Amino acid sequence: MARKRRATASSAGGGDVLLDVLTLPVLGVPRLVHWIASKIAEEVERQEFDEEKLQGQLLDLQMRHDLGEIDGQEYAREERRLLNRLNYIRQAKGQD
Repeated sequence: MARKRRATASSAGGGDVLLDVLTLPVLGVPRLVHWIASKIAEEVERQEFDEEKLQGQLLDLQMRHDLGEIDGQEYAREERRLLNRLNYIRQAKGQD
């Protein structure tokens, strides 16, 4: 009886692999598309919540203002937008 349990337990783990192989022609492409989509979503989220990138944009904005490329109104508007985004990111990370 112990042999039967071991055989059943070992075949249960291998059954998933066999099922994956058998369904590969039908489900392979959808699984690949799902995997690619999830990787893209992870990268987009990583970039959206990148504080360093936002801080770099703030420095760039400051330099453009100092060089006279943008006026005070545009600088204030863009700075407010970037700071709001930075605060949102920090709040979102604090909730995790």
